[in-house]
Amino acid sequence: MPWIYIYEDNINKKSSTKYMEEQVISISEIIDAVKKRWKIIALTTVLATVVSGIFSFFIISPTYEASTKIFIGKEGAESEGYNSSDVSMYQNLIKTYSELIKTKDLVNKAIDNSQYDLSVNNVLNGITVNTLTGTQILQISYQSKSPSIAKNILESITNEFITKAEELVPNGNVKILESVELPKNPVAPNKTMNIAIAFILGMMVGFGIVFLLEYLDNTYKNKEQLEKDLDIPVLGVIPMSDLD
Repeated sequence: MPWIYIYEDNINKKSSTKYMEEQVISISEIIDAVKKRWKIIALTTVLATVVSGIFSFFIISPTYEASTKIFIGKEGAESEGYNSSDVSMYQNLIKTYSELIKTKDLVNKAIDNSQYDLSVNNVLNGITVNTLTGTQILQISYQSKSPSIAKNILESITNEFITKAEELVPNGNVKILESVELPKNPVAPNKTMNIAIAFILGMMVGFGIVFLLEYLDNTYKNKEQLEKDLDIPVLGVIPMSDLD
């Protein structure tokens, strides 16, 4: 039932507006706002979670990653061993090899050998080359929507790289330490992470909407709010009945 509040008008409108603008929301008011509009929070949270789940499981295509590890050294190292200058040289040479793997000519030749109809730029975007710190090992990875394409393209790139590396450094020793295997599990999308993030974002959006609606609601629900905002006592309360 609506109410009419009767109070002593001993302040001007400017003062009243100032009190309204400078009011501070208490914890109890926040709790009351959440209790009153909890359905909005629940709706946005569930909606965001469901949409994220649909995209993660049914719309976004999974991405597979194949990888291999290659050792960069010199011929006869098993018998002669390495001195400090050799280790330093080959560690620096790895940086050159890292750039060699991602050259367009090498990738184009690897695509031709694999007999896949792929563009050079798309393959280059899927290649990742990492140098394992303090070692003479290169880790090469390739991502694709197809596990078989990921495996076969990376094998072709690796073989072409070994050929080019031997041409550049004839006395070098490039060995495959880890063969390319057919990837079984996708690396993306991370379904659990996507759903968790969507759950949190949906909840945050719901709270934001609730606080916005509460901020825009300038009606008084009880005499305590009126006394707090206007800093004047309420003299009486008259109930209003609905009129036809």
